Order: sequence, then C-alpha cells, then structure tokens
Amino acid sequence: MTESRRGLRAAARLAVLALILWAIVDVLRTVTAVGYYEHRIEIATHGNVDVVPAWLAYLIVSELTPRGELTATGDVLWILGALVAAGAFSTWLYRARRIAGDATEWAADWAMGRWWLGVLGTASLYLLGWLYRAVTAHGSPLHGTALDTRTVAYPLWAAGTVLVLVTVVLSTRVVRRVTNAQDGFGPQT
Repeated sequence: MTESRRGLRAAARLAVLALILWAIVDVLRTVTAVGYYEHRIEIATHGNVDVVPAWLAYLIVSELTPRGELTATGDVLWILGALVAAGAFSTWLYRARRIAGDATEWAADWAMGRWWLGVLGTASLYLLGWLYRAVTAHGSPLHGTALDTRTVAYPLWAAGTVLVLVTVVLSTRVVRRVTNAQDGFGPQT
C-alpha cells in the first residue's frame, strides 16, 4: 500500500471517529435539553416530570458545569463537534480526491443524493431549533405561550438528533465506499 493510500486510510478513520463523536455530543445535548425542560416543568409544578432519565441526566450534568451554562456549553460542544467532523471529513475528501485524480468511476459515491439531503436537512433543522430556542427563551416573545411546550420542543429536538444520526451513518458510508474503492476492494454497501 502506498504512502498516499495509508494517509487516505488514516484520514478515513479520523473522519469516521469525528463523525461518531459529533453524534454522541448531539445525543447528549438533546438529552440534557429535554432534561432542562423537564426541570423547568418540575420547578413550576412541583412534580409532573415525564422524561425522568433526561431530567436526571440534566441534574447530574448541570452539577459539572457553571450555574446556568449547561445549554450554552452544549451548544458550543455541538458546534465544535460539527466543525471537527466537517474538518476531518473535508480532509479525507481532499485526500481521496487527490488520489482519484481525473477518475470518474466513483462519482456516484462522491455525490450520493441521500447524503447531501441528510447534511442539508440537518443544518436546516438545527437552524430552526436554534431559532425556536431564541424565540421561546425567558423574556422572548413566545416564552410561556402554546409554542413553548413539550409537544413542540421535543419532536423538533428529536428530529434534529435523528437527522444528525442519519447524516453520520450516510457520511460514514460514503467514506467507507470511496476509500475501499480506491484501495481496489470495490464499493462497500
């Protein structure tokens, strides 16, 4: 195996690892966001917590972060995770493209439609989620209204996490297929 192919394999492993870590950060961020919401409900009603595991996770993690900084910390970690995953994926893509040269036999692997839809859908849904949190935050116009409820927030956050997981799976699949094809092992499904 040539040095450039070993570099491609290393970049592929790094990209997959970064994607998996981003997915883990996203799941933890969603769990703590739900837990925070449950905590708000528990304080307001003195009980009535519906998602006990998320609420307990929030209570534990909130003790590890400065008071009131948990959701901001989760956002920062999510952004860092997404940037690291995008950087690692881009590095792999650059190496794979450099090895491929002018070859077009992997064109379908480079631009899988479902993969692009996952990336664009994830970005769009997370922008919508951040907008939702901004307009329902304490002191914001929709705080305490019918839109500031579990029935709106939880499906939005869950859909975002599902799309991140789908994007990670599809991105990992693209990395594996292209890397294996360039090593002469043929496409992997």
